[in-house]
Amino acid sequence: MTVSNLSPAEVTRYARQMTLGGWGREAQERLKSSRVLIAGAGGLGAAAALYLLAGGVGAIRLVDGARVSLSDLGHQILFREKDLGKAKAAVAERHLKEINPFVLVESQVKNVSEHNVVRLASGHHLLIDATNNAAARFLLNQAAAKFRTPLVYAWVWEMNGCLTTSWPGHGPCLACAFPDGSRVGQPALLGPLPGVLGSLLALEAMRILGGLGPALLGRLLTFKGDPLQFTERPIKPDSQCPVCRRLAPPENLKMVSRSNLPRNPTAMAK
Repeated sequence: MTVSNLSPAEVTRYARQMTLGGWGREAQERLKSSRVLIAGAGGLGAAAALYLLAGGVGAIRLVDGARVSLSDLGHQILFREKDLGKAKAAVAERHLKEINPFVLVESQVKNVSEHNVVRLASGHHLLIDATNNAAARFLLNQAAAKFRTPLVYAWVWEMNGCLTTSWPGHGPCLACAFPDGSRVGQPALLGPLPGVLGSLLALEAMRILGGLGPALLGRLLTFKGDPLQFTERPIKPDSQCPVCRRLAPPENLKMVSRSNLPRNPTAMAK
């Protein structure tokens, strides 16, 4: 695929971003030529989608089978009372299309399942897991391994959140990070948490797609709202990982840097 050219309106729209050292027009064009799958259209997915659209990603596919409920409105910023009972993905698509006419937005009103995950992920250059669902995370991680596609993952609970990047074949995957699964969903949640972690999802995605490389490959970043603190721990490749061990043996893994990222992000999906 040929790298997309930016229109004069897009150059003006993204001017402050393009003057950033290490970014520039080349990175902006890479971002425009990229397709992103966001699984989950709730708090995390909405925040990630908003900043990816504002930043100039080429296309977004939103996947979520849930409907808007009153309890969502305290932390899911795309929805209003008039949206109650409507499909989250469809409502999110409608609102997001008003933000940036240069970005293609598509919604799928369904949950990620073993029957559709390969089809949903196919053709995308990056996957985002914003579902807060361990089963969906496992399936998306398998799809990332199948397509050798980066997967950026976040989880929120109570006043806390965590974030990491999986890129099977380049570094440890989510099965390496969470061999015994992760915490189950918790009803308690402070409203701004999805915004904090969702914005970081978008930042990491833009780093990868723009060519800066992943910051969180092999790192689990944890945010604690009390006492407002970030901590991190390394994630090591698991030589026995059932998902990624055959893609790149741990002793041969190479951390991804800007220099060895594919120039055209289409190559990521191959």
